[in-house]
Amino acid sequence: MRYVVDACNLIFRDRKLEDTLDEQGFPAARSLLVTMLARFAAAEDIQQIIAVFDGSEKAAHRPRKQSEAQGRVLLVYADPRTNADRFIIDLVEDSKRPGEITVVTGDKFIIRHIQRSRAHHLGCRDFLRKIRSAGRRHPSSEEPQGKFTGQLSPREVDEWMRYFGFDEGK
Repeated sequence: MRYVVDACNLIFRDRKLEDTLDEQGFPAARSLLVTMLARFAAAEDIQQIIAVFDGSEKAAHRPRKQSEAQGRVLLVYADPRTNADRFIIDLVEDSKRPGEITVVTGDKFIIRHIQRSRAHHLGCRDFLRKIRSAGRRHPSSEEPQGKFTGQLSPREVDEWMRYFGFDEGK
């Protein structure tokens, strides 16, 4: 299954992403989105997720496609003369196997078109729930598995005492 994400639509459906956009700007929101998508891809063993953004005339010199997070997330900037919606629709309609594509969006225009092509649709809020669920099932190896509460069990105290040589009098 391939995922194609209407990136701006998703950003505005998630409070953390939207707050990041408001407080730190687009590059920070994009970076957080890439992190979320990459963790989801790793947890679900998805080779690649395509995140589609609207292009801009100001960024015309930038590459239209950028691979991020060890290639698991492909950022695509639509041509400024079109938009991300049209790019997503064309991507699905031009696909040899549109039934293997799930488009993440809340945009009704996109949904109508991709359903005609037999692609799948997943709403942004449902996708965000799926991301969070995958994160709980497969925690990132970069994050600690549990927080240290500051208290050790008696067994742990004994082990550390032996480790540091304080049990020799016993």
